[in-house]
Amino acid sequence: MERFAANRALKITVVPMGRLAEPVMVIDDFLADPQALVAAARASDWRELPPGGYPGRRAGLPRDYVRCVLQRLDGPIRKTLLRRPSRLDTFDCSFSMVTRAPADLAPLQRVPHIDVANAGRVAILHYLCGPQFGGTAFFRQDATGLEQIRPAEKPRYLAARAQGLEALGPDNRYPDADTPGYERTGFTEARFNRLVAYRSFTLHSGIVEDPAILTDDPATGRLTANFFVDYAEGET
Repeated sequence: MERFAANRALKITVVPMGRLAEPVMVIDDFLADPQALVAAARASDWRELPPGGYPGRRAGLPRDYVRCVLQRLDGPIRKTLLRRPSRLDTFDCSFSMVTRAPADLAPLQRVPHIDVANAGRVAILHYLCGPQFGGTAFFRQDATGLEQIRPAEKPRYLAARAQGLEALGPDNRYPDADTPGYERTGFTEARFNRLVAYRSFTLHSGIVEDPAILTDDPATGRLTANFFVDYAEGET
């Protein structure tokens, strides 16, 4: 028997975000035994990340869990998020934990972001923590009206972002509904064993409701499993 298996009867909810109704997949109760994945996280070798990128720690994921996620979600992702003939090309994945105190955040960590300006990359986020840790929000950039950033749009997005950084005040820490220069267009709440998938070129940010409860203990902290999956055009 596989150590990690998805529940057989998965209910996939598609939530539209923003003016373009960008689809976000939400799946509750993804793993049959999510505590086994938490146990794997507790036994992992974690590394602190350098300032400026992900605000916390990362560790490797179990291979059988990675295989479970990619095999189970490949069809729904191609059908729901990509809407064109596509094949899985490459991926990167890890356990992740937000641990950085708000006062220690770099400026770019205080505003929404995209992972890459590529409509073929999909982010998969598996929450292994509860709603007290916030969730994931999606945004529109005020100056440009952009909600997704394609390569041709990246220069004006970056120029507006640079101007917006100058407007940050001392109270702007982790991104939220009050972050200057951005309007929140939607939100998915963290929920234990909830999986969320969306295209990575969509402006988004992790929402940290209460930074005081952040910890580096996988059993009690803001633990997630994160995937970045690149799809290439063409049939599988």
